[in-house]
Amino acid sequence: MSLDTVNRADATPSVRELLDQAKAIEHDDTQVSRTLVQQARVLARSQGDEAGEAEAFYRLASLAYYSGQADEAFAVAVDARDLARKSGAVVVEVWALNLMGIVHFNAGNHSEALACCLRGLEQYRTTDHRVDEGNLLNTVATIHHSLGDTDRAIVTYEAALSSNRQLARPDFDAITLANMAQLRAERKEFFLAVSLGESALELSREHAPGFIPEVLAALGEAYASLSDPVRAATCFDEALEILDERTQRGAEGSPTGMISVRIARGKAAIAEGDLGRAEDELRIALDVAQRNNIRPSELIAHELLAKVYRQLGRFEQALIHQETRFDLHQELFDQGTDLRIKTLQIAHDTEHARQQAEILRLRTSELEALVRGRTHELEDYQLEAFQRLAVLAEFRDTDTGEHTIRVGDLSAEIAYELEEDSAWCEQLRLAARLHDIGKVAVPDAILLKPGPLTYDEFEVMKTHTTIGAEMLSGSTSQLIQLGAIVALNHHERWDGTGYPSGLKNTEIPRSGRIVTVADVFDALTSVRVYKHAWSQADAVAFILGARGSQFEPEVVDAFLRVITRRIPALRASIGTTSAPASPSRQLH
Repeated sequence: MSLDTVNRADATPSVRELLDQAKAIEHDDTQVSRTLVQQARVLARSQGDEAGEAEAFYRLASLAYYSGQADEAFAVAVDARDLARKSGAVVVEVWALNLMGIVHFNAGNHSEALACCLRGLEQYRTTDHRVDEGNLLNTVATIHHSLGDTDRAIVTYEAALSSNRQLARPDFDAITLANMAQLRAERKEFFLAVSLGESALELSREHAPGFIPEVLAALGEAYASLSDPVRAATCFDEALEILDERTQRGAEGSPTGMISVRIARGKAAIAEGDLGRAEDELRIALDVAQRNNIRPSELIAHELLAKVYRQLGRFEQALIHQETRFDLHQELFDQGTDLRIKTLQIAHDTEHARQQAEILRLRTSELEALVRGRTHELEDYQLEAFQRLAVLAEFRDTDTGEHTIRVGDLSAEIAYELEEDSAWCEQLRLAARLHDIGKVAVPDAILLKPGPLTYDEFEVMKTHTTIGAEMLSGSTSQLIQLGAIVALNHHERWDGTGYPSGLKNTEIPRSGRIVTVADVFDALTSVRVYKHAWSQADAVAFILGARGSQFEPEVVDAFLRVITRRIPALRASIGTTSAPASPSRQLH
C-alpha cells in the first residue's frame, strides 16, 4: 500500500523544499528524513502555513508507521487529519485517513479500517487531484480481501486497474495485479493467478522494481500450486538474488519481501513433501519477521511450522508453535482493542477540550445561561458519540443498527410497568442503547463467526461487558454512568450463573435486570450470523421458561404485560407454548 507524497502547490518554497528532500531519502536514512520533516513543521508553524504543517504531520506519521511505531503513527495521523481539515488541505486529510485505516487494518480492526479508507476515498473524489485514486481503491480492495469478501474485492481491484490506466499509473497497476493474483490463488484459480502474476511481474520490472520480489514470490507459489516446481523454483531463486544484490550494494533491506519469498518456498516444499526444506525456509521467515516485529507474518510462520512438525511427528515442537501463535493472536487482539478505545478517546478528548474552552469563555463573560446550554451540549455530544459507536458495533453483528434502539425502547416500557421514576425510565431508554458498545473491541473473526464459539472465543466475547463499562466510565453525566452500569451487567443472571461477576438476585442493578430481558427478546427475534430469527411467540415462551433462573420474575411479569399490549395476539400463546430449547450458541 503506497503512501506517496501529496503535491501541494500552495506550500511555501522553503517548506516544500524541506519536505521534498525528506521524501527523497526517507527509505535510505529515516532519521535524517524525520529531522528534515520536523524542520519543515516548525517553519510552517512560524509562517502560519497550516496546510504545510498538516502535510509535515502526515509525513511524520508515515515515518513512524514504517519504523514500526503504530501507536505514534496513529496519534500523529489524527493530528494531521484535524489540521488538514481545518486548513482545507483535503488531499492531506485523505492520506491521513488512509494511514489511519492502514494502522487499523494491521491491528485487525478491519471494520474501522474500511470506514477510514472509504471516507478518505469519498473526500478524495471531491477534489481534482485524481493521480492516486487507484492506490486508494487498492487499499479498500485489500481490506475486503482480508474480510473474506472476495467478490467485492475483485470488483474494487478492477476499479483500481481502470483508474490506474486512465491516469497512466502502471506502478500502481503492478501492485494491484499482484494482489489480484494472490486472491485468485486463494480461490484455487491457479491459471488465472499465474496470468495475473506474469502481468504484474512485467509491469514491476519496468515501473515498480522495488516490488519485484513480492510479485515473484506470489507467482512462484501459483506455479507450485499448478505442480510446476521448475518455474516455481526459478521465480523464488530470482527473488532471492534480487534481495541479496540489494543487501550487497548497501541498499535498505526489504524484510517483507524476504518473508514473502521464504514463506512461499516453504509452502511449495510442503506441497512437494520436502518437509526438511520447508522447515528451513519457514524458520528463516520467522526469524526475519521477529527481528522486524512483523506480527502478522509471525502468525503465518508459526502456523505453517506447526503443520510441518505435526507431519514430521515432532508433536512437542508443533505444540510450542501453536501456543506461541495463540499468544501472538491474543497480543494482536489486545493491541486492536487498545486502538479502538484510543480512537474514541482521542475524538472525545478533542471535543471535550473544545467545549470546556467555550464554557470557560462564556463564564468569563458572565453568560451563565449559555454556559448551562453548552454543558448540556457536551452531554448530548457524549451520548451521540457513544451511540454512534454502539451502532457501529451492532452493524458488525447484524445488518441493521436498529437493535440498540429497540432494546432501549422496550427497556423503558418495562421500567414504566415496574413503576420506576419516569425520569429514570427515560434515562434508561437512552442508556440501554449503549449495552453492547464493548463489541467494538471484539475481533471480526469472533463476532461474525457463523458457527458455535470455542471456549477461548467465548471468553473473548465476554470481555465486551467490562470493556464497554470501561469506555463509559469517568463521565460526569448521570446518563452515561447509567450506560456503564447497563453495559457491565446486562449478561448477569438472576441465579448467579451469568458474567462477568456472577452476581445474583438483587445484587444485579435493576437496570441490568431489565435490559437483559429486552436484549434477549430482541436478539432472539432478530437474524444473526449464527442463527435464524425466532418467532415472537417462541421468544416469549423462552423468556417465560427462564423466569426465576436467567431473569428476575418481577421483570418477566412486567415484560409479559408490555409485550401483550404491543402484540395482543401473543396472549393466547402464553401459558400454552413450551419454552424452546436454548440456542446452540449463546446470545452475546
